[in-house]
Amino acid sequence: MRALKRLLPAVLMPFFITSCAVISPQLRNESIGPVPFKTLVHEADKYKGDTVILGGYILETQNLADKSIIKVLQAPLGSGENPKSKDMSQGRFIILTKGFLDPEVYRKDRKITVAGTVAGIKMEKVNDFSQPYLEIESREIHLWPKEEYYYPQPYYDPWYYPYPFFWRPYPFYPY
Repeated sequence: MRALKRLLPAVLMPFFITSCAVISPQLRNESIGPVPFKTLVHEADKYKGDTVILGGYILETQNLADKSIIKVLQAPLGSGENPKSKDMSQGRFIILTKGFLDPEVYRKDRKITVAGTVAGIKMEKVNDFSQPYLEIESREIHLWPKEEYYYPQPYYDPWYYPYPFFWRPYPFYPY
């Protein structure tokens, strides 16, 4: 029985780990290992055509006649391929996808994870500074649900202060 208790978590662990990922297992197997984002940007020609998995926060969504362009502030991926904090960003990238993506759904500050092939580098201006954007041709996109905080309902306790002294059938003497 003790051996079964020790063996069962080891057998079930791979199922729990793979069930949390949002990108399909086929694309995860095709993708290259985790490469630092700055390395991808500086050596984009070396990684051109390789499949990568990146994530971040949407900055802007544009629709053209035959494709959509999503500009993303990169963030490292955490557990389940969920983007971490914006403060850990190492740059920006552009997602190129065929078809129409609604800008109201894919709007600013939504979390996104994408699996796609590296297409190259594109220089764009951010204010007056020229910034390199890594271009990714998407193969699979996951838009994370909007995070909302729900405040708890206040707990109603009829015996909380002020205590209803007038309910007592006898007089109240504090000493």
